[in-house]
Amino acid sequence: MYRLLLATRYLFSRPINLLGVLGIALGVWALIVVPSIFTGYLREVGKHLQSTTADATIRGLPGGVPIETLDELCGADPAVAGLAPRLLWQGLLHPAAPPSRSRPPARGLDELTSESPLVSLLGIDTTRELHFTGLGGWLRAAPAELQPKDLDDPLRPIDGEPAALLSPQRMARDGLRLGDRIAVTIGRLDREDGEEVFHLDEKPLHFRVAGAFESSFAAFDGLHVFVDLETLAARLGGDSSPNEVAVQMQHGVDTAQAAERLERILQAEYGRRVRVATWSEANRLQLGSIDHQRGLMKLVLFVIMVVAGFVVYATLSMMVTEKTRDIGILTAMGADVGGVATVFVACGAAVAVIGAVVGVVGGCLSAVYLDDFNTFLRRFDIDLFPVRVYNLRRVPYDLDPLWIAQVSGISVLVTVAVAAIPAWRAARQDPLDALRHE
Repeated sequence: MYRLLLATRYLFSRPINLLGVLGIALGVWALIVVPSIFTGYLREVGKHLQSTTADATIRGLPGGVPIETLDELCGADPAVAGLAPRLLWQGLLHPAAPPSRSRPPARGLDELTSESPLVSLLGIDTTRELHFTGLGGWLRAAPAELQPKDLDDPLRPIDGEPAALLSPQRMARDGLRLGDRIAVTIGRLDREDGEEVFHLDEKPLHFRVAGAFESSFAAFDGLHVFVDLETLAARLGGDSSPNEVAVQMQHGVDTAQAAERLERILQAEYGRRVRVATWSEANRLQLGSIDHQRGLMKLVLFVIMVVAGFVVYATLSMMVTEKTRDIGILTAMGADVGGVATVFVACGAAVAVIGAVVGVVGGCLSAVYLDDFNTFLRRFDIDLFPVRVYNLRRVPYDLDPLWIAQVSGISVLVTVAVAAIPAWRAARQDPLDALRHE
């Protein structure tokens, strides 16, 4: 009984112990708030990438493979809902109209990508894209005044010229309206004297703006221009075969396993150059980069926990020094080594538990209400998390109960381990020397 009584008395009679509590609380708070925001951001970016990337993508097919043949080969798998061939080509977009003087407000990555004339021409089979991908939703998400006149056939030629779909941001930046002409200069890799040389075509491709599309991923919108697959293939001449095929899977299937099955089937038919990548594999560099940053941030934040542990060690060491005579009296009255050590370990454990509880509660509340707090600070031109830069509606977060339990548990264990050092020193003191201590 005396152990708990003394531990409580020592703990509350020394206000300096609040430093240890605050240190632990700060470490736990940081290890909850920052990783939860990173995890939430990774989840949102994953949703954006998944919405603009097919469930699986077939690449490396030899030229001239009919889509009907692929339908037969891939359609035999019950996991496959449909295929959509695509022809992706790089180019430089030049609007016929001069850029508008009035510019739209910044929209994060889209603002950056729309500044560059570099675009990716994406030749699509409109019927298949509307049926198997999210193109129909992207068209309806665009402003009503920029939507194509015929949503069922958005790339219908305009006045005999092929049509194109652009993002609203790029149209606003270049001062484009429905029906305006755009020119796209494309390049090719030619082999000269055994070396690949890049050439720009002297004659650009001309299109008419048929409408706008808007997905949830601004970087995708700013870089892509949708055109008709057959029209683009005809203009490219010999480079007319689709260079990728989007695969839409049935709802609820294991996409990774289905992609492996398709890859084996297609490799047996067309060689080992054929690859079938899931949406996560296709975007592994972007997702891996964010996840790597999250891991590094966790490592850096653990330093705060270590510093908090040293604060607890310093405060307990000073407590042992101040209570040397008390230790001598306890030992003289029959207290054993374990009893004396328990007094100071209990002080460290109490500091750790109180700090961990405060940190967990504060961290969870901070993550949940950070967006509201960030909105309030914008009145004073302070932005803790610029959601517009990342094209998000609010500050994302994802509280993982397992991670919270690990952080709080490790903080308590580390603090108790650190507190055991001065506690052991107190328990090993000679009673006579302790009683003579001034």
